[in-house]
Amino acid sequence: MSAYDFDKNISRQGTFSAKWNCENLTDDQEIISLSVADMDIALPDTMINPLVEHSKKGIYGYTLLSDNWQQVVSHWMLRHYQWQVPPEHVVFCPRVIQAVSLYIQNFTAPGDAIVSLTPSYHPIVQAVTLNQRRLLESTLRYQDGRYSIDFDDLENKFKRASSFILLSPHNPTGTVWPPETLIKIAELAERHQVFIISDDVHADFIFSAQRHQIISTFSDYVAQHSFICTSPAKTFNMAGLEVANIIIANDKHRDKFTRCLEAAGIHNPGYYAVPAFLAAYQHGDAWLAQLKRYLADNRTLLIDTFSRHFPAWQVTRSDGTYMLWVDYRASGLDERQIKTWFRTRAGVEASWGSDFGAAGRGFFRINIATPRRLLSAALQRIVRTSPL
Repeated sequence: MSAYDFDKNISRQGTFSAKWNCENLTDDQEIISLSVADMDIALPDTMINPLVEHSKKGIYGYTLLSDNWQQVVSHWMLRHYQWQVPPEHVVFCPRVIQAVSLYIQNFTAPGDAIVSLTPSYHPIVQAVTLNQRRLLESTLRYQDGRYSIDFDDLENKFKRASSFILLSPHNPTGTVWPPETLIKIAELAERHQVFIISDDVHADFIFSAQRHQIISTFSDYVAQHSFICTSPAKTFNMAGLEVANIIIANDKHRDKFTRCLEAAGIHNPGYYAVPAFLAAYQHGDAWLAQLKRYLADNRTLLIDTFSRHFPAWQVTRSDGTYMLWVDYRASGLDERQIKTWFRTRAGVEASWGSDFGAAGRGFFRINIATPRRLLSAALQRIVRTSPL
């Protein structure tokens, strides 16, 4: 039995939640949101209490990083990934997407080509195109419910590019890249002198015996030509507190990136960021381990429900993230029709495939990081209102 209450339903109405900012249906049935990639599960009191005490001061002034911030990050990486990170390689940045944008703005030039894999997390695509860089998308292969990289196509793109943005594990497909894939990417990057931005924010959610591995550990070249972007935001559901750590081994790149942060006016963490981060990375291991077991059961519930009631659908065979990527193309429905079904009839919101590029059409992404009763209610609505 878990020592933590993951079943507690907590209303997020009135919290300005991006995930739950949904309009009611005409029959007053509220939408159950399984879309935005945050969790509807509260942290344990051991992590909440420090924030409560912090708030009671009544003075919310400028905040500095703790003296041991970098050391705490280094210990986490060693403990969870067996990755030895010198503390001085760690650079605080509020959000990973800010780090990606700052890299693009300051380490590449307008018109430079940047490669990403598609289907792809939309803000990554926007970071490239809004900064007037050329986006080269390498479409993932999809076969037997699994995704893999088309390395002939990827190398063709690398020949024309300065940089590559890797999502590891991949969002939206949940693919955990095996070592042989990461090694091949690293070899191609060195061959064509491509810099790698690796977004590893979902790394702590692996639901198999496979272990998350950092691409820079496979190659001296990549270690010196990469930013590894990590964060407790997904792991501990604290995206709103804006805490990320960018790990940069190359001294010149790290110094330049630090100056870029200063030039962008990014100096101090938010008032709650430091106590939340320290509580999570120093005292959150047991909570995370039990949460992963709970979410694994949620994954099984959704897969079994869809398999039983919608056998034509295929839930992507993935091992990572707390989202599942569902192929509904065999149902004969288009995206407009499935949106109408989910939103209007069932009252369930998901993330829709077209938001992840052309390669996402015919798919939807659904978030299972929620109390099981809420997930069960959403699945029952989908089944009950099915037009299939």
